[in-house]
Amino acid sequence: MAPAKFASVSDVTSRFEGTFPADREGWVQLRIEDVEAELMARVPSLRVPVVEIAPDRLRQVKRLVADKVLDLYRNPDGASQVSQTMEQDTMSRSYSRDAYRGKIAFTDDELASVRLKTKRPRFGTAVIAPWSPPCR
Repeated sequence: MAPAKFASVSDVTSRFEGTFPADREGWVQLRIEDVEAELMARVPSLRVPVVEIAPDRLRQVKRLVADKVLDLYRNPDGASQVSQTMEQDTMSRSYSRDAYRGKIAFTDDELASVRLKTKRPRFGTAVIAPWSPPCR
C-alpha cells in the first residue's frame, strides 16, 4: 500500500475529542491509507501530485479523510444504535440495513466537496454583424 498522501496521523488524532491512544496510531496510519485509496478511486483528479492541488481543496480532502478515519475508529462494527445499562449490565446494539455501515464510503455531497469544480461554458446569445454577399 502506498504511504498516505493527504493526511497524517496527527491530522486525525488532533481532531479527536479526547486523548487518542498512542497504541492505535499504527491502525490510524493504515486506515488513512485505505480511505485515501478509496477516495482517489472515486475522484481520479486527486491522483495528481499534491503540489498541483489547490490549498483550499487540499484542506477539504484532509478534513474528509480524517473524519472518515475517526468514523471508523468510533464505530468499527457499523452499529447504528447502542444502548447500555450499568446497573443490570444490559448492552444492546442495533444494526441498520445500510450496507455502508462500518465500511469506507462517501456520500455524494462529500465527493462533490473534493471534486474539481469545472467551469461551465457561458451559454447565451452572441451578437454578430449581419452578413450579405458583396455586390458586383
